[in-house]
Amino acid sequence: MKPRRLGLRARFIVFVLAGVGAVTGAMTWANYYQARESALAASQERLSSLVRLRAAQLSRRVSQVAQKPTDLAATLEAAPPADESELLRLLRSHLAAPPPVVYGMAAAYAPYAFQPDRQRFSPYVYRSAGGLKAKNLDSLQYNYPQAEWYLAPTTLKRAVWSEPYFDEGGADAVMTTVSVPFFKAGRVQGVATADLVLDSLQKDVAALTIGREGWAFLLSKKGTFLAAPQPDWLLKESIFSLAQKTARPELRLLGQRMTGGEAGVLRLSAWRGNRPVWLAFAPVEGTGWSFGAVAPESEIMAPVVQLTRRQVLYAGVGLAALVLVVLLLVIGLTRPLKRLTASVERLAGGDLSSQVEGIPPGDEVGDLAANFNQMVGRLRHYVAELTKTTAAKERMEGELELARQIQQSILPRAYPAFPEHGEFDLLGRTIPARQVGGDFYDYFLPAPGRLGLLIGDVSGKGIPAALFMTVARTLIRNAASHHLDPAEVLAEANRQLLPDNDLCMFVTVVYGVYEPANGALTYASAGHPAPLLRRAAGQVSQLPRPRGMALGVRERLGLEVGRVNLETGDSLLLYTDGLNEGANAKNEMFGLARTREWLDEAEMASAPEMLASLLASLRRFTGDTEQSDDLTLLWLRRTR
Repeated sequence: MKPRRLGLRARFIVFVLAGVGAVTGAMTWANYYQARESALAASQERLSSLVRLRAAQLSRRVSQVAQKPTDLAATLEAAPPADESELLRLLRSHLAAPPPVVYGMAAAYAPYAFQPDRQRFSPYVYRSAGGLKAKNLDSLQYNYPQAEWYLAPTTLKRAVWSEPYFDEGGADAVMTTVSVPFFKAGRVQGVATADLVLDSLQKDVAALTIGREGWAFLLSKKGTFLAAPQPDWLLKESIFSLAQKTARPELRLLGQRMTGGEAGVLRLSAWRGNRPVWLAFAPVEGTGWSFGAVAPESEIMAPVVQLTRRQVLYAGVGLAALVLVVLLLVIGLTRPLKRLTASVERLAGGDLSSQVEGIPPGDEVGDLAANFNQMVGRLRHYVAELTKTTAAKERMEGELELARQIQQSILPRAYPAFPEHGEFDLLGRTIPARQVGGDFYDYFLPAPGRLGLLIGDVSGKGIPAALFMTVARTLIRNAASHHLDPAEVLAEANRQLLPDNDLCMFVTVVYGVYEPANGALTYASAGHPAPLLRRAAGQVSQLPRPRGMALGVRERLGLEVGRVNLETGDSLLLYTDGLNEGANAKNEMFGLARTREWLDEAEMASAPEMLASLLASLRRFTGDTEQSDDLTLLWLRRTR
């Protein structure tokens, strides 16, 4: 044993002060943490309340505008105008009423609805320097029944706000249009519209101050900036384009929540700089827009930092006073502490039965000895519990590995998949981000002369996603045995999923039916990326993505069907977002462009070799970055 450089008294002083310093530091940190959490909670509530209030104010402003075409539609339904002049008087009277931010109003009739001998008729009254003027929107160059502002309300049969636009040559201002359908005997007769000028709204939002350095913004229902502190963002940038330019996926997720009509408060690592910020957002009811406010975290935490500095100063003064007290007490403590030190050394050597004996109770040293003995007992109990916990953890890891093996076993792995069918080369592969995942693929023969191709991605990861995946795959396979149309298959599976989906999970799916005899492929997409196609001559393209929402969201998915014909030598790649969203250490995504580049340059080989080549290309790009999402691939090539 090496000789000690300090005596027992000196060591006792050092140890006590070190322990007290550690406790003081822990308390200071705890106070800082509690103050920080309280400050963040209060700031989040204030920010959220401000955003909800401003969103409600904006909603009231635009609802006043929406009331004008609503009243006009009600008038057109209750008392249809006898002729064009009476209709123009109605439009002028409604436009002249407040609020003045409405630039113009129109009554766009369905074909032959206004007069039996007149195909289209849409008078439009608008404000000008010389007063109210009128014109007809219909012309050879502008077929208004095909415009979004007409199609959307007549299809949905409800009021719809258009995506904002710059009205060049008219108002020469940023505007948005609210369209309200009107009916006769239950049939749509046309839409009543009002054009809202957004200049004053943009100025109000841009002028709103959030603390000293915060700012506010307004998004359209597609994520385009309607109001922002940077003028070059207006109508030219969306939150999704900023996310792509700055390589910040959290902005894309924020945009999805805001355009989805959600409200909330969250922290961003950086936006418009390198400092973390807190952001609150809320929907502007009735428009599909979303209002957001941003406050720098440094501004929120400034009072907490000042409080912590004062606490550190007080702790330093207290420690200095403690040095003197300990120095006076140490002389009477040295003898019993030698016995305590011996017991500690035995405990340090691994003797969990070590006990301090010969120190009478009644003072601090006696209490310390008693506490030491209690500590040894608790330590023995802790070691025993730790042994049990370690064993339980090992059992759990074993069960997760078994779950992974079971999940992999239900997916087709044999190659070739159908030896009796030499018309195509087919193989799938899935790599979960955890032991089990929510991605899946499948291929089967739903009917003679038909090959079913299936790939899907369940929301979330881990065991819940794996269980939901199993149910979804089973339901789709069952539906495929009753229907040949891919859209009907997915619709039937969705109807089976909805009743018991208490966790509100969803799954994106591409399901196709391939006919090996003639190369025809019919497919439907439930919110899933469309497959990539490489022709035998080398051309690479992405198949058109039919409309359709993810399974498990709502009853009506609006599913459509796409069709394509595969010639001999053509190849098809189906994938989940774990491929194009695979990121490297710089947070850059592999992306669809790199996938198409690989597909363009790869030399055709067997399905296992093609999948291995694509995975190797992905691994070279991501390097040592941990896989963050499940990855699934499905390769099909027509061989003859």
